[in-house]
Amino acid sequence: MQTITLNNGVKIPQLGYGTAAIGGWQADNDYVKDTILKAIELGFRHIDTASLYGNERSVGRAIQESGIPREEFFVTTKVWHTEQGAANTVHAFDRSRERLQMEYLDLYLIHWPYPEKTQETWTEMEGLLDDGLIKSLGLSNFRASDITDLLSYARHKPVYNQLELHPYFTQKELADFCTAHDIAVSCWSPLGTGEWNDTPKDEKPILDAAIAEIAAKHNVSAVQVILKWNLQSGRIVIPKSETPKNMASNLDLDGFTLDAQEITRIGSLDKGKRFGGDPDHVHDNAMAQIVPA
Repeated sequence: MQTITLNNGVKIPQLGYGTAAIGGWQADNDYVKDTILKAIELGFRHIDTASLYGNERSVGRAIQESGIPREEFFVTTKVWHTEQGAANTVHAFDRSRERLQMEYLDLYLIHWPYPEKTQETWTEMEGLLDDGLIKSLGLSNFRASDITDLLSYARHKPVYNQLELHPYFTQKELADFCTAHDIAVSCWSPLGTGEWNDTPKDEKPILDAAIAEIAAKHNVSAVQVILKWNLQSGRIVIPKSETPKNMASNLDLDGFTLDAQEITRIGSLDKGKRFGGDPDHVHDNAMAQIVPA
């Protein structure tokens, strides 16, 4: 599987498997485990979870039951809003590691910016990195201003920023800022199809006429076109699917290449249409959400 080398020399598979809300929000059961195991059997090795998703145990069980050595996986999890700060972050990490049943994590992210806590949280994370318990440190949903502030005190530079990014919300200015600072850009909700928002399906990028035209030209699906657009643009992408057919399709991206005009055309579809949370306004809602034990 194609990889990207992060700014600390660590290689990350460019195509990952997202696990948010498999089988329902914060579900953690055999269905979740078996779904993740099927993704592994089909070829996914980069698995993205978070303490708030409530399914870290299922992720760990799936990896263990796969029979594939731990070192062949790239596992990401995240520290939630209520877990941030000097008194909390190490304990939150320890709980995640215990649920995952792993000696180390490949990548640990701050799930959303919490400026009043970021320096304390990052310092705790750097200590975990120094101790060899984390291979890389990164961010999720961080704005340029948040990153600029963090870079002023960080001993270890973030390797990665995970953003809502899809053809209707390209976040070009922020993505370019990350690239200029050698911070890899990763896309959550890369298809803009999350069922957690109220946007009608016909207003989402997978039904865009331009993408349909490009898909027909290459005899592939709109989903495959969007994923390929991200990969060819040098971004990491973590689609979620619960069906083996769609998982396999998401992995089957080597048989076609988008030309420069097609890449530009897809990028020009941007509508500034955010479907998920806005870091400018997420704080109160995030503080009200509870990480399962």
